[in-house]
Amino acid sequence: MGQKHEKAAGSRATDPIGIMSEELARLRFFEGVPGWALERLAGSATKRRLEQGALVVQQNDEARAAYFLLSGAVQVLVYFEGVGDLLMGVHREPGSLIAWSAFLDPYRHTSSMRCEEATELLRMPRDTFEEIFEEDPYLGYLILKKVAAAMDNRLEGAITFLESSANPGEL
Repeated sequence: MGQKHEKAAGSRATDPIGIMSEELARLRFFEGVPGWALERLAGSATKRRLEQGALVVQQNDEARAAYFLLSGAVQVLVYFEGVGDLLMGVHREPGSLIAWSAFLDPYRHTSSMRCEEATELLRMPRDTFEEIFEEDPYLGYLILKKVAAAMDNRLEGAITFLESSANPGEL
């Protein structure tokens, strides 16, 4: 099921491009990550350029990878029965972790993500993170702390976004 959506997004993307560990080291999320781990992550990571309207991930699909925003904007959508997709926020900050369900059992996306404009993303397979976590559990702990901070940031952002959407005249 998840593969279908990744292919759908991929069909609207340019061919994936690799990334160098030096590029990863410049992203705030990867500050403090040792060189050996950056090399391993960079070796499995791919950059993807997606068109406006392309799906990045689909809610409830298997999360095989984490995604980081390099440029552009990605909408976070949550589907509710009888209501449809509710816009929960928009990611615009380059380098931010935008899809982290690959870190959390049961490894299912809790929201859909759609490109609001032409967007460049970094896709990093879950398996590579799991190998690094096994090799260096303390590093795994530090990375998961960063994932938790990204989750907290999105929740705070969603609350602010929804409050401003519900009461646009109050701002």
